[in-house]
Amino acid sequence: MKARLVSLAITGMLLLTFIFWAAGTDFSTFEDNYLRQISLLLAPLGLVIIFTQFVLASRIKRIESGLGLDRMLRWHRFFGRAGLAFITGHVVLIAAYRITAFGELFPTTFIWVGLLALIGFMITAALASTYRIIGLAYEIWRNIHLANYLLFPLVLIHVFYHTADGSALYYLWILLALSYAGIVIYRLYRIVMIRINPYEVTDVRQEAKDIWTLEFSGKKIGYLPGQFMFVQLLRSGKLSSAHPFTISNSPTRENLSITPKKLGDFTLSIKDTRVGDKAFIDAPYGVFSFLNYRHEELVFIAGGIGITPFISMLRYIRDKMPEQKVTLFWTNRNEDMLCFRDELEEMERELPSFKAILVMSDQPDWEGEKGHLSGAMLQGYLETLDQKDFFVCGPPDMTADMIYELKELQVPPARIHSELFRL
Repeated sequence: MKARLVSLAITGMLLLTFIFWAAGTDFSTFEDNYLRQISLLLAPLGLVIIFTQFVLASRIKRIESGLGLDRMLRWHRFFGRAGLAFITGHVVLIAAYRITAFGELFPTTFIWVGLLALIGFMITAALASTYRIIGLAYEIWRNIHLANYLLFPLVLIHVFYHTADGSALYYLWILLALSYAGIVIYRLYRIVMIRINPYEVTDVRQEAKDIWTLEFSGKKIGYLPGQFMFVQLLRSGKLSSAHPFTISNSPTRENLSITPKKLGDFTLSIKDTRVGDKAFIDAPYGVFSFLNYRHEELVFIAGGIGITPFISMLRYIRDKMPEQKVTLFWTNRNEDMLCFRDELEEMERELPSFKAILVMSDQPDWEGEKGHLSGAMLQGYLETLDQKDFFVCGPPDMTADMIYELKELQVPPARIHSELFRL
């Protein structure tokens, strides 16, 4: 429902922008200068679309709580690219119009301001799409990406200069400028509140090969099992960038915890964290929790470190809902990657309605299931697929494959829930 409301709000903004443009357009001369008029439509549409990505990336909880931050960030990337395409179209068409009508471009200071912003957006969009391919560190990418907050005011300066005072679009720009200022103030406020309530690392322990758990004590946060948080670590006087991690502990437990695997620059240094180090935590986020859905039986499907939201949910079930029927399918390359193995075995002994099926894709001597998890394997362990809700979390390809398998087994989409392994 929240996703539908947000979609309607964005559609409404774009429709309103079109109406405002139409109100200020002389259609009797449209045929003579259509390049200019179309370019002047693309500009406000592109600006509104780009503005929406700031809203979607701002972590405003009233919006995020019904969407999930992973979906919000997917929309954020889509609208960023769409807005950039519209603005680029505006520049191309207005240049074509000026060359056709006057034989030259007549660039002014405020035109150069707009072009500077466009080039900046192009650079950040290109880096956002390719930073993993070119090996750019997440921290560097994130800091470059934050430059968009400086570029957007340049766009506002450009459009205010080129819009007639008192026109409908002029008042739209005022609304966007005030809304943008509100977003910036909100984000700064969140940073201040997070910094004045630091957490302390109380435990650092290795769970499996290249997998470590950090526990934090501090202000209690209400969250659902399966949600995640953004963490910044202050170690040896150096503050890390904020990274998203699933809260691996259950809200029934005292401390917050994360259990990352060594995958990048930041996670490679997790093991070097020391008890007593400070952490700044922004939480909770995400909608990937079985408590958000009506269900009779639960089927959890995890790939690799995608087990972390499920260990949070299973800990909650053990503490609060021991009769809940749950089947866990967890696929890894080999048993060296099995974190929480002893705890899962304890849960199987304690919980009469819980069963864990561990699948190894690259360990021929594994005594359990081997190969790749498939729909046929699911059917072999589940008596029926009816009245079950399926939750999937793992690497993107594995998640996509399992969702496809479930749909092939005629599982209704409303009973398939997933979360991106990597935002």
